[in-house]
Amino acid sequence: MSEQEFVAKLLKNVEKIPQHASVLALRSYSPTELEERGKRFLSMIAEMHVPSTGHADWVIQKDRTLIRLPHQSRVVIQHASGAMEFVSGLGPMEALYPGMEKKELLTKQMIGIADRLKIRQWVGKNETLQFERLWQIKAGAADRLGKVATPVLCRTVGAFRHFIGDMPVWGAASVAIKLAGGGLLDSLQVQMRETTGQVVDKPATLPAELAARNIYKQLCGLMGTADTILEKNVTVQWMHFGYFCFGKRKMQKVLAPVYTAAVEIKDVQWPQAYLFVTPATEKSYLPLERVGEEVAQMQERKKVP
Repeated sequence: MSEQEFVAKLLKNVEKIPQHASVLALRSYSPTELEERGKRFLSMIAEMHVPSTGHADWVIQKDRTLIRLPHQSRVVIQHASGAMEFVSGLGPMEALYPGMEKKELLTKQMIGIADRLKIRQWVGKNETLQFERLWQIKAGAADRLGKVATPVLCRTVGAFRHFIGDMPVWGAASVAIKLAGGGLLDSLQVQMRETTGQVVDKPATLPAELAARNIYKQLCGLMGTADTILEKNVTVQWMHFGYFCFGKRKMQKVLAPVYTAAVEIKDVQWPQAYLFVTPATEKSYLPLERVGEEVAQMQERKKVP
């Protein structure tokens, strides 16, 4: 695939880009605030009548707070980001769905559970949380004679995306809810970064075409040479504009506009998928890694006898 073809495919699904976008300051939490956040989270889980939030054992560690609950359930709060996760302790094959359900009904159930959990209490002013996607986790088996058993539905997972104004916050799902049969809450993750309301800057945005070419250069660095990319079956999945949220264990001071792109290399032996992030402004406000540079240098060193 040539650079021109690659760029054209990335630009195909990019919506209208604003001329300017705000850089927003993010809140950091004191130990007291993290404790209050954890108590709010436990209260939210109790809305689902989970019988494991009454007696909690709080263990404060260097980078996280672990809240041990009865029946092997737990809550983990990440100090760097304030992200929170509840795990019920259910076994993988416990509380299965009684049968296969239509995706529309499962989606409706998921949104209803999200409303019961009041997950939108974590968004700020001029912010929304929107349902994005539903996954179904199924299990099946076959005997030695090849007879296939009827598959069962084990879990459903709903992902919700955080929006600030009209701009989505890309990265991991802002909220992820995993349900077992009967609408039981199996796990809940909240990874929304809280803004302070302060606008740090409002720079002009770069054209999407320039970002697409930067992503192509990163891919070349990752794969070694442009000739390698021409030989591979490259599938451009999407490119989006918005904010980007680092992983839950990483500190982040601001939300800044970026372009993100998903690219898949369908190699016969080693299929790979990549997520690229590049600044949408001339100044880079985030410590984004230059994807591919280290790999390219390693490949160059291997050529030295």
